[in-house]
Order: sequence, then C-alpha cells, then structure tokens
Amino acid sequence: MNEDPTENNPERQDEPFEEELDPEEAERRITHFITSADELPGTPVAELAEQAAALMRVVWTELEEITASKAHNKVLAAQLLLGQRARALQPDDPEQWRLHAATSLLSGMVIRGARG
Repeated sequence: MNEDPTENNPERQDEPFEEELDPEEAERRITHFITSADELPGTPVAELAEQAAALMRVVWTELEEITASKAHNKVLAAQLLLGQRARALQPDDPEQWRLHAATSLLSGMVIRGARG
C-alpha cells in the first residue's frame, strides 16, 4: 500500500504539489480504480452510476418545471442563497452536500436562462 508522505506529517501538508499531472495517466488511474471497485460485492459500478445519473435527470426535469417562467435573477438569487446556506454548515452534515448539489443543478438553469 502506498502511503501518502504528507498524511502523518503536518509540516508537509502545506507544501505545493510539484508532480507534473498527466491527464492520460489520471484517466488510467481512475479507470483502474473503477475496475477494482467493480470487483467488490454488490451492484456493478456502471449500474450504480447509471442509477445516480437517472435520478439526477428526474431532479433536473422537476427543477426545470420549478424554475420555468421565473425571473433569471430570482433563480440566480436562489442558487446563491443555497450556496450561502451550504457554506454555513459543517462538511460532515449531509445537508451541506445536498445544498451544494442543488446549487450545481441550479447553475445549469441560470446558464440556460442567461442564454435564452
């Protein structure tokens, strides 16, 4: 097991990361991780990912209905308010992550509203 040299050394945690990042190597590592996780018992990774994506498509459609015909600035203000609420919560609070997800989805609505 490769140990992170900064993990138990607080002095090294603030040092800048100097390794050149190769996007192709990063993709290979991600693919390897996915393949490794797929060997674990339970639902295949691809199926789990599709379930999550399908749920987000449902939520996106419902959010489109909620924001339809709303003033662009009203939707943007709602996105900003949710971001503020999320930042006020602790990272271990599941609500913080739900609020961040909501701001991400609303950002798509805001961008579309600005273009249209």
